[in-house]
Amino acid sequence: MSQSDRAALPSDRTAAIDHLMREYGTKVLHLAYSYLKDRHLAEDVAQEVFIKAYRNWKNFRGESSAYTWLYRITVNLCRDKARSAWWRRLLPTDDPRAAGTPVEPDTAGDDPEEAVVLSDQRERLLDYVMQLSDAYREVIILYYYHDLTTVEIAEVTGQNENTVKTRLFRARAMLKQMLQKGGVAR
Repeated sequence: MSQSDRAALPSDRTAAIDHLMREYGTKVLHLAYSYLKDRHLAEDVAQEVFIKAYRNWKNFRGESSAYTWLYRITVNLCRDKARSAWWRRLLPTDDPRAAGTPVEPDTAGDDPEEAVVLSDQRERLLDYVMQLSDAYREVIILYYYHDLTTVEIAEVTGQNENTVKTRLFRARAMLKQMLQKGGVAR
């Protein structure tokens, strides 16, 4: 269900949320994980997202897609969690991939050497993405890892679309510079 509005969802609140959980549950979990870098906390946030969606179903007017609405709830909950003093004490300090980030399939075909090089480049790029400030990391993750458009990112984050485009441009420039210093840029 891409860009569906409220009318396309079941009229029963429970059935609608159940449908959204099946449709977007994994994407919500991956988004929460990309913010929090902890699988268990991301699972907790994903549950909170659908509880909040259930409780606020009457407020969903269908002006944006259900997908965008859920992402907005997810981003807000993750931001709240990241700002809390309790969360800062528990902030994971180890490698964010240790808890099992989503892995993209290798596109190297049958060449194992190329697969290793691509895997290493992806890991290095993810390291650099995680080093960006929250504002820049957020747009990179939403744009490249969750395939949102700049319009959708603006809706999800509550930013102006031009701000999103500027942050995306600057984040790309920062990543390019990091990659060049690290010897990965092409």
